[in-house]
Amino acid sequence: MNEVVLVDDDVIVIEFLKKVIPWHDYGFQVVASFQDSSEALAFMEENPFDVLITDIGMPKLNGIELIEQLKKLKINSYNVILSCHDEFTFAQQAIKLEAYDYILKESMEETNIIALLERLKEKLDQERYTSDQHIKVRKLLELTSRNEDILKAQEYVKNHIGEKISLTEVAAHLHLNSSYFSRMYKKETGEGFVEYVTRVKMEKALELLDQSIKSVEQIAYELGFESKSYFLKTFKRFYGVSPKSYKHKDNVSV
Repeated sequence: MNEVVLVDDDVIVIEFLKKVIPWHDYGFQVVASFQDSSEALAFMEENPFDVLITDIGMPKLNGIELIEQLKKLKINSYNVILSCHDEFTFAQQAIKLEAYDYILKESMEETNIIALLERLKEKLDQERYTSDQHIKVRKLLELTSRNEDILKAQEYVKNHIGEKISLTEVAAHLHLNSSYFSRMYKKETGEGFVEYVTRVKMEKALELLDQSIKSVEQIAYELGFESKSYFLKTFKRFYGVSPKSYKHKDNVSV
């Protein structure tokens, strides 16, 4: 639902707009109405809204000044000016401030306001559609980028499996912050990066045990472990058996 703020020091105008116009039928709701433009500004600074409909001639801040303040605060909204003055100067100021419409109160009828709402609804819907498409594209690009980073990280591990591989080292290789890389990798794969490195090394250890006659010490060295004992501890934790027991695995299930 598109949200509307009404501002007019004439309570009759406010009541007419609130009660006569079928806002909900056209996808709008009046979230606030004010006779004091300063109070309206304070509200709009703190609360989201889509459309401002404001009188032009008010004490404290007139409608032009109110819109100028919104512009200075970088608050984006569609602004509609109501006026008793059919004067070029006011219209010129409204155009300069990119007001969406300028309505003379003497011609302010239900049909005119409804026609305005229909135009606004189409504009807002198109903006939201475009924004949603941009968000989808951005998310897709981010996902593609993350997937590429994951594949590059995994390729790095496989190409450096004979070395001690740290998360910090791989993050630096990818030009990423190490904390971000760690979170991203776990989120996208469901597995921590350090766990992935360990798993790949343990899978390679099984391959070497199965297909070579290398000693456990040689395998530990080839997989970048600092010591044979650390390799043995990691292998036992990962598979539940020692490398020696795995070698004689007729009765061992890994």
